[in-house]
Amino acid sequence: MVDVKIKTQFDQIISALSLIMDQFGKHNLLHSRRVAVIATALSEIVMPEKRDIIFYTGLLHDVGAVIFGEHPLMFPSMQEQKRVPHIFDHPTVGSKILSRISALEEARAFIQDHHEWYDGSGYPNGKKGDEILMGAQLIRIADTIDQKMHVYGDYQCTEIYNYLRLHKGREFSPDLWNTIMDLKNKDAGTFFARVYDKVSMQGIFSEIIQSVNPCWVVSATKMDDYMNVILHTFADIIDAKHKYTKNHSERIAFLSEKIARVLELPEAEVVQIKYAAHLHDIGKVFVPYEILDKPGHLSEHEVEIMRKHAIITMEILDTVEAFRDLSPIAGFHQERYDGKGYPDGLMGEDIPLGSRILCVADSVDAMLSDRAYRNGIGAGNTIIQLERCSGTQFDPVVANVAIGLLSDKEFVDEMRKAE
Repeated sequence: MVDVKIKTQFDQIISALSLIMDQFGKHNLLHSRRVAVIATALSEIVMPEKRDIIFYTGLLHDVGAVIFGEHPLMFPSMQEQKRVPHIFDHPTVGSKILSRISALEEARAFIQDHHEWYDGSGYPNGKKGDEILMGAQLIRIADTIDQKMHVYGDYQCTEIYNYLRLHKGREFSPDLWNTIMDLKNKDAGTFFARVYDKVSMQGIFSEIIQSVNPCWVVSATKMDDYMNVILHTFADIIDAKHKYTKNHSERIAFLSEKIARVLELPEAEVVQIKYAAHLHDIGKVFVPYEILDKPGHLSEHEVEIMRKHAIITMEILDTVEAFRDLSPIAGFHQERYDGKGYPDGLMGEDIPLGSRILCVADSVDAMLSDRAYRNGIGAGNTIIQLERCSGTQFDPVVANVAIGLLSDKEFVDEMRKAE
């Protein structure tokens, strides 16, 4: 029997992950959700016993590309996709990521093959015919339909179905043509119009996610295991969307945990701080790239937009029950000890201790890291800056712990390797 609360948390996390995957600055492609909705509708016709796992597969089918900052929708043709290594490899990478989440074990094979074509011309392994699992073919069709919606800028049934008709027996099994026709006529012929419309599509999505009944047993212990995998995946996606921050969240988590342990905080609090570090920049995926990656000074308007990422971070985390306790820790990491930070101008010990630790860890990594417009300043100069800003930007106690850690060259080398 699945624990309802755990199942709800699992769904909230996977749902949030799919949204972050498809968020590029101020635009959300909604690709993962549309693919999940379309593939689930197809599965209800040809393999209803696999409906639930098809739904989760659709949500996560592109995770292997997005963790590298790529999205297959940006490469419309199969020839383009084959030329880009991270795109060509993304079915295999995605399958490996899901191998660490036993609840989604069956989705691995569907993700591995979802870019294989029935005639053998797909990738990554050139499988053909019945070598390709039906679940993978359903994801393939759903993926193609949404991709064509983006190309045409409308649901354009005529163009989409002309393409699918021409590709039956090539991209997917010819036997699936009747299934596609059945789906076309679903809901009195309005199904794809509803899927294309963002509001009605979200309604369909909500109905499905409430109705799925996983066949696996999820326990609180397993949920803890999944959290580690999913948090690392979140961190990879967040960092990949900003070209200057590869592995940034991993390093912040590493340094924050070390500081927390030196301060001898309770284990549960250490874990919370580490988890919050993985998610502290989640709001930045909603900031336009031209602001996020701007090498020079930001205008006042741009600074205002950038500062909103802290509030967005808290809003996102508050929607996921398992992340709510992390929300203030992550969201207030830009507050300053002297009260001149944001978003609320908190001062001193009014700022959560975890946030004060993240503030120091985030600044340390920023100072040590190379950027396109400057090189990292090194551990020695970082220590100088920590001393200079102790009591103003930084909590003096936390800054002092960081100074002690950075004085150890082996520790600095270990931090730079954190992934």
